[in-house]
Amino acid sequence: MNKIEIVVVTGMSGAGKTQTMAIFENMEYQCIDNYPVALLKEFGELLRTSSTYTKVAMAVSLSDAIFAIRILSNLDWIDLTVVFLDAENETLLSRYKQTRRSHPLMISNRSSSLLEAIDDERNMAEPISKLANIVIDTTLLKPAKLQDKLEIYFHKGNQETFRISFVSFGYKHGVPRDADLLLDVRFLPNPFYIEELRNKTGNDKEVYDYVMQQPETIEFIEKTTVYYDYLLKKYEEEGKMQMIIGVGCTGGQHRSVTLANYLAEYYSQYYQVYKWHRDAHH
Repeated sequence: MNKIEIVVVTGMSGAGKTQTMAIFENMEYQCIDNYPVALLKEFGELLRTSSTYTKVAMAVSLSDAIFAIRILSNLDWIDLTVVFLDAENETLLSRYKQTRRSHPLMISNRSSSLLEAIDDERNMAEPISKLANIVIDTTLLKPAKLQDKLEIYFHKGNQETFRISFVSFGYKHGVPRDADLLLDVRFLPNPFYIEELRNKTGNDKEVYDYVMQQPETIEFIEKTTVYYDYLLKKYEEEGKMQMIIGVGCTGGQHRSVTLANYLAEYYSQYYQVYKWHRDAHH
């Protein structure tokens, strides 16, 4: 029989679990929120004998996540993917203050303040995040971009294809928490200091051409692609399904955007490639 696809969605409270489940529902997954983990074995048996459920997304609390992952991963007829949602503590704090919701650990009296609840949950989250197949940092992620990311990971018909995402970013805005690898291109000549290029980005031909014509860039690309040609092939051979590569410069406008665009085009010859400019103005 074909394996049943189950996605367990867990992570920090306030990191976007509800929004993520809505996206899975739009992608035609059967969505289940807070299913009793004590009944997961029985639910697994139901899936094995039923043709009703072929794709299921389950929202699971951090306190139940390890138990749920252990049960579902031991069922041979289930293809399990664990999605862990994260965000910076300051962002979680701000979201709770804006919505005036109570944190689950405060409701259960396990924490006495919102700051304490976030810290306590962070300690709980650490071992679970290491079990996840996909980690998504929603700190700077708008809803449309979250949907884009999930559609990339769970694109219909491409589950067996090695996917690479190149994400440009600015170090002054923080490093993408979900990046598997980082490329720091802050050593390249900076178009910011050229007046006519300052308000443009690496998506503009003038900036792209300026960055790509620099001797440092030419040498960097030559050495980097040799390394990545080898590395990405090895990751693919090991069965890794997706790779997020962050390309960073100071502000995330010029050099990082240019190099992310170049690398995305170059590797699209060999892999399914996506790109996202996190901090670029346009």
